[in-house]
Amino acid sequence: MDPSWKCCPVCLAPLRGWLVRVGEEGRADGVYPVHEGKSFIGSGADSEIRVPGGGLARQHAYLSIGELCSVVDLGNGPPMTVNNIQTVKSVLIDGDIIRLGDMVFKVKLL
Repeated sequence: MDPSWKCCPVCLAPLRGWLVRVGEEGRADGVYPVHEGKSFIGSGADSEIRVPGGGLARQHAYLSIGELCSVVDLGNGPPMTVNNIQTVKSVLIDGDIIRLGDMVFKVKLL
């Protein structure tokens, strides 16, 4: 996705950034657009950020973006870490690393 985009090309919602799934050797293994408001992260079809596999619950956590960006663990699976610290809720800044189950994501905010 082009960082100059202001709206999601699929739903036309205001784009606030991306979650970049980090794979082996630190390479990007997937990019998920992040919109204003609340977005659930999980393996289920009812999650806005759907990531199958990786030990994620159907709805594992959610991102909330307004003036601040935060992530909240819903307690449905393995514990969440942000920057290698186990937590249930954290305010995020650009470049933070989130681990959910076996998945690692880098936060890229506009």
